Amino acid sequence: MSSASGGADPGTGGGSEEQRQRGIWILVAAALAFAVLALPQVVEGDDKTSFAGSALPSGGASRPPTSPGGLPSGLPSGVPTGVPSASLPGYGSGGSGGGGGSGGTKAPATPTVAPDPTEEAYRAVSSGDCLAVYDTGSGDYNTRMPAPVDCDAGNAYMWVSAVRSGGGACRQGPGQNYMSYTSRGRTTALCLTRQFKVGYCLLAKQTGSGRQARMNAGLMTVVDCDAKRVPVRYNRILHITGVYKAPASASAANCARVQGDRTYYWSWLVNDGRTLLCTMVYQG
Repeated sequence: MSSASGGADPGTGGGSEEQRQRGIWILVAAALAFAVLALPQVVEGDDKTSFAGSALPSGGASRPPTSPGGLPSGLPSGVPTGVPSASLPGYGSGGSGGGGGSGGTKAPATPTVAPDPTEEAYRAVSSGDCLAVYDTGSGDYNTRMPAPVDCDAGNAYMWVSAVRSGGGACRQGPGQNYMSYTSRGRTTALCLTRQFKVGYCLLAKQTGSGRQARMNAGLMTVVDCDAKRVPVRYNRILHITGVYKAPASASAANCARVQGDRTYYWSWLVNDGRTLLCTMVYQG
């Protein structure tokens, strides 16, 4: 008979119980392995602060990295950390440098100074020029604008001997004086020498009469020979009769124009004594 045709095999039943126990241990071991290996990864992945710079906030947007130590706190929202604040446009602590961009500080613009036509006219005059300028007899010149004219012109009354920075530097004497102008603290003086011409007239003041008469001439003046009135400081009009190279011991006696001339002359040595100026009271 075959042994296989009867009831249960004792060896087979015992093996099944052992297999069940073994299976339980396998399940326990698997659970322990899951707890050791898988569970920490799940918990770690839910921690929002464990990995600086890699964890996500609850809203899902990326969060800026934590500021390194040593940087000031309180930077404006959106300003990246780890960069010195003074180099960020729109922020910084000031100072004299000014940051990047357009370069150094520009110097203030120089104020525009309005031109002075009179000063320019004075500074345009040179030594050797002649001017249509004369003393009016009232204490001033006929013009403050010294426009040069041709020295042979009829109105070339003055010859400019020098141009100085002050009137005190000009020679002064009979037929010599100066005119000056000051602007912005700078003075320009024109040293003048009178050009005397025969036929012209000048102003004078006579005191006394006869042999006691004295005549003080305004040698820088010019006047119309037929003028009906003269400035109050004068009372005579003198007519220029001659302009000569002064001889030795020159006097009015050297003014005679013809032999036996009985004209009463008034004379002056001008041009540093080199020229004899001869005049007479204008008779009309």
